[in-house]
Amino acid sequence: MNFITIKQSIIDILIAAEAGRYRTVGNQQQTKAAEEVRNTKRQVAVYYSRGDFSKSSGRPTGPVQHDITFRIELTVSKSANADLTVLNNPASTPAQIATALAAAQTAAEAADQSMDEFWSIIYLELMDGRNVDMQLPVGTISSRWIDSFQKDEPRPRGDLVVLTGIANLTLRTAEQIPGEIGTPGANIIEKTLDIKDNIPNIAGTLTDNS
Repeated sequence: MNFITIKQSIIDILIAAEAGRYRTVGNQQQTKAAEEVRNTKRQVAVYYSRGDFSKSSGRPTGPVQHDITFRIELTVSKSANADLTVLNNPASTPAQIATALAAAQTAAEAADQSMDEFWSIIYLELMDGRNVDMQLPVGTISSRWIDSFQKDEPRPRGDLVVLTGIANLTLRTAEQIPGEIGTPGANIIEKTLDIKDNIPNIAGTLTDNS
């Protein structure tokens, strides 16, 4: 289906624009090591999030209109210059906690600035007029639009602060329904039941009672 091809094209566009500023991965990653997305190792992931098929804009035998939402996930991290685990340690002294809080705030601000820059790069690339068709044949997609972006709260992980953001990229494509052609099974076992030899010979058991 087209949505698979479109997703790969989005990934290819982002990979081509990296220029050492970030890294592109193909699918959502629920967990990432903070060190893996530090500074210019920040990551963008693309995955198919939702598809709507309006009955009023399609036919039972196709084509059907597919309104797609791709989720674009951005992740960055920055060093806090202090071990933030002290905030969760009941044995930490007030001085240690104060130092960790200051470091966390500094790292959070740095991560926020990194995310702003990162999001600007990704948005401008995906909304570039040269990518209006996502580098696919003209007419493959329409209504390309990024309708939202949201940051999560900064999260401490060891001596780093991690920040993630989510954008929704929506577009429309026509999906054809060619139908699937069945494939005969490779191993077909044929059995013929020969019952001739299995019929009991009862002729000799009949008695003439006349």
